[in-house]
Amino acid sequence: MPAIQNPKSVPDLIKLIARHGKKLLLVSGVDPSGDRMPVGKIIIDVTGVLLLNEIDVKKDRITIGTGINLGRLAREAAGENGLLQQAASIIANPLVRNRITFVEALNPDSPYFDITTPLVLLDAKVRLQSTSGKRTLSIRDFLEAVTKGLKKGELPIAVEFSRLPSDARVGFFRVARMGGKGTVSAAARMKLVRTVCVNPEIVVSSLTLVPLRVKGAEKEIAGKPANEFSIKRAGEIAAEEILQLAETDNAYERTLIEITVARTLRSIMEGSIPM
Repeated sequence: MPAIQNPKSVPDLIKLIARHGKKLLLVSGVDPSGDRMPVGKIIIDVTGVLLLNEIDVKKDRITIGTGINLGRLAREAAGENGLLQQAASIIANPLVRNRITFVEALNPDSPYFDITTPLVLLDAKVRLQSTSGKRTLSIRDFLEAVTKGLKKGELPIAVEFSRLPSDARVGFFRVARMGGKGTVSAAARMKLVRTVCVNPEIVVSSLTLVPLRVKGAEKEIAGKPANEFSIKRAGEIAAEEILQLAETDNAYERTLIEITVARTLRSIMEGSIPM
């Protein structure tokens, strides 16, 4: 059974990260006697690092520490009208949700990396800290940086975003490719005035490094009544946009994007679609 480290402060945690690098696995609230830990990993339980376990709700700004587990994110995320709660519930099943940390989900190699799709929709920022200093990156810049490799010992310590308007409707959905080779996810927000879609924004994660807004799909539903035809067309246009940017024409990927976008939009519009 691997030894479990229990740092009590961010500086102590940063030192461990600088020393051990990719050998580390950051977890939250493990039970050494009951939880199966991966062989060859140095386990760090970040439960005792209070700064990483805070959800700070101010009038117009939400800050979420990256040490919280996805179970807490699914229960306690605030200011996002349920978007992160939906995403955390969908991407992590109940058996692992209370152990997987937000920071582990921000790792490009993580099976929970689709949490970044709603973060792009929220135009979030990521605070990072290392032994040499601190910096804050937009979520898009962070995704590019983390894919190339962060600075030695650098750790995302918090994610922050502006509170969504109370009348913003949100949705998230994810599908897995056959054979376990990655996923496709989508996140969307809009207002519904009676049954009309107002100011829609749709973000899709598929074949690109950073989840992308699909503005053609947004234009397709903007100012139009919610109905199955507009949902279907938005999914088709979103797939075309993503495949053009990826310079490919994969029929299977096209179908996955169409399904994911349609399911996301339908989750927002249900109740407004005439039967």
